[in-house]
Amino acid sequence: MPTLEELNAQIEELTRQADEIKAQERGNVIAELREKIALYGITARELRLDIPSEPYRERRRAGMGGEKPVPKYTDGQGNYWAGGRGRKPAWVQEIINNGGNIEEYRIVD
Repeated sequence: MPTLEELNAQIEELTRQADEIKAQERGNVIAELREKIALYGITARELRLDIPSEPYRERRRAGMGGEKPVPKYTDGQGNYWAGGRGRKPAWVQEIINNGGNIEEYRIVD
């Protein structure tokens, strides 16, 4: 009966041999695929190679932390604004355009 050490050595040798065979066959498989793609006019889109694995919005949202910011302002009619960067909501912009002070709409903690 072989020892564990001998079996591990055999596994390593067989894995090395399998990797060599795979590398040799890989080139032939790629050449065959390229030939068939050219012959049949297959596009990357048809093979779904041009489509990311997950949509851009999904990837972007995944790393953003997830929680919504706490609202700092309200107009008393169900509209809220956290006061962050970016475009102001229409109701906030309207207050500012009419000469109002947005601080008058701050939510008191």
